[in-house]
Amino acid sequence: MADLVVILVLSVLGLAAHGARSQPWIQWTLRVIYGFACVAELYTVFSYYPTRADSASPWAQAVTLVMAVLTGIMLFKPVRQGLSYVFTGVDFLVGGQMIAAIIGKQPLKERFQSSRIFIAESMPHLNGLWIYVTTICSLLANISPESWNMPMIGIPFPVPIDSLFSYNLFGLVILAACGAGIFVARKPGEVLRRLGIVKPEPWHYGVAFFTLIGTFVYDYVWSLYTGTPQAGIGVKLGQYNTGTFSAGGGAGPAALLSVATAICAGIGEETLMRGGLQPVFGIVPAGALHGILHGQFNHMPLLMIQIGIWSCGLGVVRKYTNTTTTIIAHGAYNLINTFLFAFNP
Repeated sequence: MADLVVILVLSVLGLAAHGARSQPWIQWTLRVIYGFACVAELYTVFSYYPTRADSASPWAQAVTLVMAVLTGIMLFKPVRQGLSYVFTGVDFLVGGQMIAAIIGKQPLKERFQSSRIFIAESMPHLNGLWIYVTTICSLLANISPESWNMPMIGIPFPVPIDSLFSYNLFGLVILAACGAGIFVARKPGEVLRRLGIVKPEPWHYGVAFFTLIGTFVYDYVWSLYTGTPQAGIGVKLGQYNTGTFSAGGGAGPAALLSVATAICAGIGEETLMRGGLQPVFGIVPAGALHGILHGQFNHMPLLMIQIGIWSCGLGVVRKYTNTTTTIIAHGAYNLINTFLFAFNP
């Protein structure tokens, strides 16, 4: 329930940011909210007493300070203009656009300018930046730097099916749609096109298939290390899978959970990460958040890094196709993987 409340609040802020384009008072209201958040975060940091038993750890305090500083400086347009160049530059390299420009003998400056993603003047982009910074830092504050373990981030164990539908599917899709300004700046059809959700062409299925094969190859390469006794990932993952899929009681519930995981995670996560966030911040920031959000693997931070890198690969696919293609690849991968987990934990 707490996750849905957060999603509802963020969705309202997303719609408000689009409304701020024509209503200055909404823009200033949002800026006041960001400023209040900055002050509250600074208060949390500087009211820290080391002798108090309930005080946050130095790591959490440091992350909160970084969050406060980023929240404060992002309100200044020159800072956002600098971030626009950073986000675009990283995406220009990771997405292969620089190589494409060189091969096609295009002027790099012209190709770079036409590839700009984060717009400093855009209020919806500013709002998205605040949400992104707050989310990333809030999650990182939960990390224990000694062991790099992360406590559960609001994820029940085992994951109930109603949570998959309410949070992973509807919650993330609604958040992405509101972030795109549905009914405020765009009609539903325009929102779908903005999110990259279009009718797939035959060759998109081919790309999704090869992405699926590449994903299993990628997993196999990682398993050469993570499956070793030293890493211990295989044992931990087996324990997680056993607890998750055996809790339902039998093959039927396990199969249902597998299908629900494939559909809900595939559609919800791709719609938000690849459809909503990537066009604004780029491949790497969207992939990084995608990895960190897999808090159910808190006892295996290396696996979260693996997911983040894989997510960046999906981002490259999204850049040259659409979100529908990555939904197909992601959903198919989840379906196969979760069935294997369910019946061979």
